[in-house]
Amino acid sequence: MTRTFTAELMKLRRPRVLYGALGALIGCTILVTVLTFATAPTPPERLTAGFTNASRLVGVVVLVVFLTGVTTEYGLGTMRTLLLRQPLRDRLLAGKALALVGCTAGALLVALAVSVASAAVVTAARDTPTGPWLADAATGYANALLAAVCYGAIGLALGVLLRSTAVAVGAALFWFIMVENIADHTWPAAGHVLPGLLAGAVTGIPGSVPYSHGLAGVLVYSALAITVGFIVFSRRDVSG
Repeated sequence: MTRTFTAELMKLRRPRVLYGALGALIGCTILVTVLTFATAPTPPERLTAGFTNASRLVGVVVLVVFLTGVTTEYGLGTMRTLLLRQPLRDRLLAGKALALVGCTAGALLVALAVSVASAAVVTAARDTPTGPWLADAATGYANALLAAVCYGAIGLALGVLLRSTAVAVGAALFWFIMVENIADHTWPAAGHVLPGLLAGAVTGIPGSVPYSHGLAGVLVYSALAITVGFIVFSRRDVSG
């Protein structure tokens, strides 16, 4: 598994992957942060409010990164080669997943720093006082990482199940951007059931779901997605 982990890190260091994913994540965070502090009638006192509000978009970016980490192997025909080098499929997938989680943790830390810096600039321009933020940032980062792992686990499972980047990305965007947003406004219980809304409760997005319920839901969805992904990957024919 260590070799798989190292190999995946090398793939993620490629400029096309690194700058594309990191740029999308940071771009979403900056945009939402600036809008949060520049357009609100009363700017939030918490410098991490923009990072919190950006968590759903960031989660979708993370989901796509995890998803494509699997589907590109099928699309390029390299999955068979990987399995020849590491025939233990659970270790292969675990190595890829751990590398992706490690990179996600680093990327979220960068996004948080950029978000706080952007918020500080906007609040200074508007002469808005802000309260202590360091402890809040630590908590916000930990919760954002939990939510990102949930999105990543779902992306990993979708990649294994669908194996096509276009189909899997389309299905993910349709669900998290359209279905969940519509359900959030039309179904009172949506926040208690749907994964993206539960992840929002963990990161601190205002809603009717308490943190404890959101955390439990995120853990359940993460475990379910990982289990399904590993079972399917371990048993299905790679060429099928």
